[in-house]
Amino acid sequence: MLHVIGIRHHSPACARLVAHVIERVRPAHVLIEGPADMNARMDELRLAHAMPVAIFTFLREEPRTDASGDHPGRRHASWTPFCSYSPEWVALTEGTRVGAEVRFCDLPAWDPAFEGRTNRYADQEGPDAGTSDDPNARVLEGPRTSKRYGEALCKRYGVDDIDTLWDHLFEGPVGASAGGASLDELAHRLATYFEHLRNDEPGGPRDAPREELMSRFAAWAVLEGSARSPARDVVLVCGGFHAPFVEKRTAEIVRAFEADGETMPMPVVAQPSESARFGSYLVPYTYRRLDAFAGYDAGMPSPGFYELVFERGAEHAAERLLEIAVERLRKKKQLVSTADLIAARTLAEALRAMRGHAALLRTDLLDALASALVKDGLDAPLPWARRGPMAPRTDPLLVEIVSALSGEREGRLDPRTPRPPLVFDVEAELAKHDLVSTAEPRTVKLSLRDEAGRARSRVLHRLSVLAIPGYVRASGPRWATDTLLDEVWALTRSTEQHPALIEASIWGATLESAALARLEDALVRSGGKLAALTEVLGAAVFVGIGGLAMQVIERVESAIANEHALGDVGTAISRLFDVFLHGELLGAQGASALERVLAASLERGLWLLEGVVGPTAPLDEAEVRAVAAMRDVIVRGPSTMAAERGRAEGVFGRRALDPQAPPGIRGAALGALWSLAQGETSEEREALAVAATKGASLPTILGDFLGGLFVVARAEALHADGLLAAIDEVLVALDDHDVLVGLPSLRLAFSFFPPREREAIAKKILARHGRSGTAAHQMLKLRVAPRDVAAGLEMDAAATSLARRFGLEDALDRGATSEGEGA
Repeated sequence: MLHVIGIRHHSPACARLVAHVIERVRPAHVLIEGPADMNARMDELRLAHAMPVAIFTFLREEPRTDASGDHPGRRHASWTPFCSYSPEWVALTEGTRVGAEVRFCDLPAWDPAFEGRTNRYADQEGPDAGTSDDPNARVLEGPRTSKRYGEALCKRYGVDDIDTLWDHLFEGPVGASAGGASLDELAHRLATYFEHLRNDEPGGPRDAPREELMSRFAAWAVLEGSARSPARDVVLVCGGFHAPFVEKRTAEIVRAFEADGETMPMPVVAQPSESARFGSYLVPYTYRRLDAFAGYDAGMPSPGFYELVFERGAEHAAERLLEIAVERLRKKKQLVSTADLIAARTLAEALRAMRGHAALLRTDLLDALASALVKDGLDAPLPWARRGPMAPRTDPLLVEIVSALSGEREGRLDPRTPRPPLVFDVEAELAKHDLVSTAEPRTVKLSLRDEAGRARSRVLHRLSVLAIPGYVRASGPRWATDTLLDEVWALTRSTEQHPALIEASIWGATLESAALARLEDALVRSGGKLAALTEVLGAAVFVGIGGLAMQVIERVESAIANEHALGDVGTAISRLFDVFLHGELLGAQGASALERVLAASLERGLWLLEGVVGPTAPLDEAEVRAVAAMRDVIVRGPSTMAAERGRAEGVFGRRALDPQAPPGIRGAALGALWSLAQGETSEEREALAVAATKGASLPTILGDFLGGLFVVARAEALHADGLLAAIDEVLVALDDHDVLVGLPSLRLAFSFFPPREREAIAKKILARHGRSGTAAHQMLKLRVAPRDVAAGLEMDAAATSLARRFGLEDALDRGATSEGEGA
């Protein structure tokens, strides 16, 4: 006989029911919704793990390139999590205890049915929402009958959401002595609920193949169990949405085989293609990852609370959680008085009675705590008023309460648990290079000047590429060829490191191969975009994978011709030029490939520069830095670049004088001309800069023009007294309104000078006005925020305008004079 138990994932009530049925019928087979590829390794799950744990499954097909372009290859990673009160976990442990054969009966997570789903038990959103694992996904997201059924129930019982409805219907006390339903009554309620929820709704493209496999496993087990003497029952535990279909479909399959008199073989699952890298491993999990408030979208929220419900019963769990919440708040220095605690308990009991609950349920406790402890108005809705992560600006006290209900439990694997090769390789690399993290935070200083330092740096950067927590670079070169050659890393032992390493096994069996595969994947997925390609290039240089870096350079060459963003071309030129100058890190110094790509990049950059228009466009820093990068390549690049000097100066000259060019581009082009000049030509171009600055005196464009000029020719501008005098004259001539208009862009323009150089400029300006340079340093420090200065000027202008309107100019002038005398 088949007993199909429809459950909600991570439901204590469902877990108790599963244990009850298994104990009562003592089946020959227990089948569980879970990855069937793990059936040969069930003993791993029976080791002495500290819950919660999860099965991590990955698949990665190698990327390929053909005539039609780059193809990333399919990549998928997902988790099947269990905690002590998960019905699936209880089925496994209780089935093992009574001597049943325990198996998973669902498709492996790498099957296309799970495409896009990172958690086997997660609610499914989008057009296929109606075929999610968790039956309550239909209540929230499902487009068909199930959504209407759930909405009708919420309305009928006067609750806001499905979590509250579920608690009201199923998670109360069990047994007459506690004022609750019996387990047999609970089973009847659940079956009725799931039958109406499904209502013969088709499984859809995601669930149909999964339900067919579950049904075939169930039919095989029923036929095998009935052939025994005496006949033995079968228990199948699956998501409630699946249960009605699986029960009916299993009966059909059993009848068909019995009619034919054939022996049904045990179902087998297909393996991925031979070119794919795939596998499944156990990983430690945490209650935080299981909590809906942290983004987990399956089953019950607040795992710490429901663990207590499972262990102590609903009638005792809320009281203990109230104590835990108050203890947590007091540790966080939140004032919770005895009177507050009494008020919260009284409110919770009143809500329980009003809502007709036999014991305090989760929302009774949460609503009471919010009412008793939150003294101010809320800027965000109560976190439990909707499903999902907490909204921004949620009251900090509510955040702590939710965290208390979430719990802090962290899983731990039995030491005998098999681990992927990557874990062993990383441990060996860390030990070899003295980079093992310790219980106390550890600071590691590295020098990139010697091979030992570079080797240690490569290990840490490879871990960073794989997103392994606990390895954070506090300082170091932004780019592998920067002049800064020292790194400081902060190493911290984290409980998240072990699962992260197991999950990184999707990329490879060794640290180097995994980092290479991760970057190759990023390379293929870059879509030929220069910005993405240069990021991959930087990472490849840091992790010491020179061959991949040269692949990136080759791709940049083909991408340059199709790039339409001048800023991205400039970034590519800057990065490639750095590699050219410091290419010993790649073993590619002076490589002809780099020269060829630099030449193509310069040509494309000059062509794009000619087409940038917008006479009032704001400063685009990426574009003006592209002009600087092209100038640098011409001055310091390979000899082939020098031949382009004449053409580049022609482009810069046209753009500097073009009234249709953006002001920042005009300034940058002028700066490029100026910095390329020598001798008398330099003096002529300084004079041109002075004239151009006076010509750009409109407050709407002056700051942007100077910003472009200063980015490209900062050193020349700093020492050009004639230019500073011209800027001073233009600024002095502006009225208050024009100063307000131009102030933001002018502040940005002068921010391109470091503090010491800004002080030097201030001294020169003070000298022009007969003032001592000793006050220059103070001029760089405002006692109030710049926006307050601007607001004050605007207020002064408004007051002056109002005074003029009523003929009070003389009074205003006398007030200003007396104020100045008083000062």
